[in-house]
Amino acid sequence: MKDLCQYGNRLGDEWEILPWIPEPRPPFKIWVKPEQIAPFFLIPHHPYAISLLLKISDRFRTEVFRRFGLTGSSADWERLVRGVIREFEENNSGKDLFHFDSDKDVFCVYSQYIDNLMLLAKMIRAACDDEKTMGMYLNMSEAAKA
Repeated sequence: MKDLCQYGNRLGDEWEILPWIPEPRPPFKIWVKPEQIAPFFLIPHHPYAISLLLKISDRFRTEVFRRFGLTGSSADWERLVRGVIREFEENNSGKDLFHFDSDKDVFCVYSQYIDNLMLLAKMIRAACDDEKTMGMYLNMSEAAKA
């Protein structure tokens, strides 16, 4: 397992230059409260991006994944979140806003579009509160692959 601050982090020259953001990029404010997205948590990569992480060892919603024939691994979380992202992209402009950097111990989605990722974090957490919604997002992600 990597150090948690390494997930979703790149070297300074590996980040995409966003022309509408001045250089040097001003620091951003995390406006999502930890309790709104727990057990997910945010790691800022100033001044470039932010990562949303979940420790797989927390076994969050594992029982729901098992009912869908999955294990709750980081790959399963990535599948679920791809479904959420698909809906996010349909309702907002932009593609390729989010990227993944997961391994067997930690699920990670990250972005330079900081406000979008914080909004996505709230959407993911809300989806986890309802088994039917989780199933819908898992199916959306699977349908996108086909």
